[in-house]
Amino acid sequence: MTIRSAFAVIAAAAVGAGGRWLFGVSVGQECGLLAANILGCVLIGWAVHAQRRIFNQVWLTAGLCGSLTSFSALAVQLAVGVEAHQWSYVSIWGTASLLGCGVGFDIGRSLGGAR
Repeated sequence: MTIRSAFAVIAAAAVGAGGRWLFGVSVGQECGLLAANILGCVLIGWAVHAQRRIFNQVWLTAGLCGSLTSFSALAVQLAVGVEAHQWSYVSIWGTASLLGCGVGFDIGRSLGGAR
């Protein structure tokens, strides 16, 4: 990795983390996390399948999407629900995340020109 690439990843990571924080402030932590994870999956699907090489760079996938999404925060959120025996909460958020991210990735892949 070149110095230029490293700085691009750092800059993109700052934008992604700021975006996730903004989602959390705007719509609440739980909904913000869900929205950030879905948007990150859309971007990853788009970047991986884009016909243009520039969009499949490490700054976008690892930098921006890596800091925008937080599946570890989702795991903590679900673990807290399990410990509190809030089974409907865990089921709803787990299902929403799984379906939302899967559909988001597929939408991104379609936008990227995958056949």
